[in-house]
Amino acid sequence: MSATLQGRPAREFPAVPRARGAGAVVMARCGFPGEEPYVREARAFVRSTLALCPALKDDLVDAAMLLVSEVASNAVRHTRSGEPGGRFGVEVVHRPGAVTVAVHDEGPRPDTPGGRPAVRGFSPDAESGRGLAMVEAVSSEWHTAPMPGGRVVAFSLDPGAPAADGAADR
Repeated sequence: MSATLQGRPAREFPAVPRARGAGAVVMARCGFPGEEPYVREARAFVRSTLALCPALKDDLVDAAMLLVSEVASNAVRHTRSGEPGGRFGVEVVHRPGAVTVAVHDEGPRPDTPGGRPAVRGFSPDAESGRGLAMVEAVSSEWHTAPMPGGRVVAFSLDPGAPAADGAADR
């Protein structure tokens, strides 16, 4: 698969922080245009990558699909990745029994106050604003970090780990 993010081949994406270690294997990475229809493509990419790991439980794969949709949607809606010509990248890392998915974006838009992804309060009637709260509730860990040319938002799904404690930028 030949994909680029900011003109770089996919193999040159910054690595997923914290996903490395004993038994960690980078399964795949791919870049996508920063447009809403490509969030669906990113979800399909993650699903097809995780299909290579038949030992993964269906609920873990379903959770990965839900969360990658949220994080990729945020990249398109709230970062320079969603501007004309923008791109975002997705990397999937598999460790025995667990998965880490990272979404690389092109960084905050100049008009974005704070510029950092964070869980915020939301109204029960709100039609949006729940994405990172969902990531925090479902993942065992999530974080965001600046990277060359943008940032990464990554989440891990590990059935044996405690739930995320909400500390971004770890």
